[in-house]
Amino acid sequence: MRHIQLNIEAAILQSLAELIEQQNAVSKAEPGAPRVHIAATSDDLVHAASVMAQAFVRNGDKAWIAWLRTADVQRIRAGDFVDAEKKIGRVIHYLLQAALRTGGVVVLETAHDELHGDRTVRGAALRTLPSAVPSTPGLLHELTVGGYAALRAYGLRRTLAAQSASVALQRATHAMRVREGVPERCIYGGMVCVHPTHEQKRVASRMSRPFQRLADLHQLSYLLQSSNPDRNDSRVFKGFGFRHTGEFLYGASKLNSVGPYTVKLMIRSPVPTPVE
Repeated sequence: MRHIQLNIEAAILQSLAELIEQQNAVSKAEPGAPRVHIAATSDDLVHAASVMAQAFVRNGDKAWIAWLRTADVQRIRAGDFVDAEKKIGRVIHYLLQAALRTGGVVVLETAHDELHGDRTVRGAALRTLPSAVPSTPGLLHELTVGGYAALRAYGLRRTLAAQSASVALQRATHAMRVREGVPERCIYGGMVCVHPTHEQKRVASRMSRPFQRLADLHQLSYLLQSSNPDRNDSRVFKGFGFRHTGEFLYGASKLNSVGPYTVKLMIRSPVPTPVE
């Protein structure tokens, strides 16, 4: 089992670990003793990719099923999830690995399962924090691992279309950051996924709250993209302190199997730390 390395500023990472442990100390009295932990091993990344793929596919998340073949989408809507979860899981696993090079951190939420006598992974999330060393995703890894995973999931034409849409969304997010005067040193919200059988158990909140507290503690702005408008709208994030700052029409391509839709761009400004 390989241990992974995180490229995150030491003080930021230490604060995150402490905030998570503080939260875990409180939640251990809840049913199932839910805990959040930072992914530290290759097995953690596999578990995270698996639960993310299951959440995206079973919830019909447009951002993830958009580039599957039409027949794949039809099978999902008929209740056949297995093949799509395998395809999308490979892509997500690559993305998690690549994110670690540029400040990414993955957290998982688990709870005790009395039926099986162990802990069950109920959710996983990806966030990007200020990196310790400037870095970019490895081109060789992108071509040999990411490209292979994407081609197996989508095929060549849809892979190229998905890459084009992703780049356009990144540019729109960058333009929003510049327009709003947000420094490059900030927090970027990534995927937050809860397995459908564990929704309404505050799993997403447990994975998200430490990052909001981290943003306030270190006075960092927090950027977010809402990629599932059918389930999440501005009201969901308003309670977390985010404000709607723009929109982007995602996936305007004839190869998009679900049709284009609007991605909401949001920012959370840090709450000023009281002066003692």
